[in-house]
Amino acid sequence: MNGMNRWKQVLVLALGSALLIAGVFQPAWAAEPTAREVMEMVDQRDDGETSISEMTMILIDRRKNQRIRQMKGYRKDFGKDNRTINFFMSPADVRNTAFLSYEWDDPKKEDDNWLYLPALRKVKRISSGNKKDSFMGSDFSYSDMNGLELTEWNFRFAKKKTVKIDGHECWAIQAVPKPDVKTKVIKETGYTKGQYWIRKDNLMAVRSKHWLKKGKKVKYFTASEIEKIDGIWTAKKLTMVTKKGKRQDHATVLVFNGIIYNQGVSDDMFTTQRMERGL
Repeated sequence: MNGMNRWKQVLVLALGSALLIAGVFQPAWAAEPTAREVMEMVDQRDDGETSISEMTMILIDRRKNQRIRQMKGYRKDFGKDNRTINFFMSPADVRNTAFLSYEWDDPKKEDDNWLYLPALRKVKRISSGNKKDSFMGSDFSYSDMNGLELTEWNFRFAKKKTVKIDGHECWAIQAVPKPDVKTKVIKETGYTKGQYWIRKDNLMAVRSKHWLKKGKKVKYFTASEIEKIDGIWTAKKLTMVTKKGKRQDHATVLVFNGIIYNQGVSDDMFTTQRMERGL
């Protein structure tokens, strides 16, 4: 898998992807892994060759008002690379909006992203400078959708290396951009640093925290309702909350109503022409 799957089901969308599906095993190491080795093992988890997801996205503003959107997402491995396409099904003002992502295993290749806006009947390519922007008004950015590029970050264990979350032992790992690419990473992701909590038993990221340069805000991610589907550990609920100080600015909840793995998805699904045709 590439770049933390790049934390996909983050996010599979499927947003990940993104970020948060793991194979089933009880790891046994001859020696305790380093923080980077843990992150690399997360990157190498089995998340199936394909997946088809039905999702509900709930957007919550600071006054607790909610907007609800229905989505459908498809993902497929192309060798070591990965492609994802997501379609908004409702409400009417976003219906047929589509997001297409090509994630390359080669760290020297920049991931490709496109957004189709039916009102404009136009496919828009997302530039690297815009990847830190909000994805369709959510707390997930385009950068979150692509996930973490491991080669651009330094990792170390937090002072309290191991913590328990919901009864499960987790590593606490801190991340900062490497000095030689720090400016680039912050420009593209908007993040100055991060922290991840990784379950030891299945290598799932169950929580993460991201410090934003703009507005001095912090984003909190949680993966919950974790269960095995088609033999693959899956987080059926993903939450991202944006705060400034103790005040919650906005929150996004992504609920997976259904997900199927390894049932086959046509290569033709992952094209800009398919974005324009819709489902």
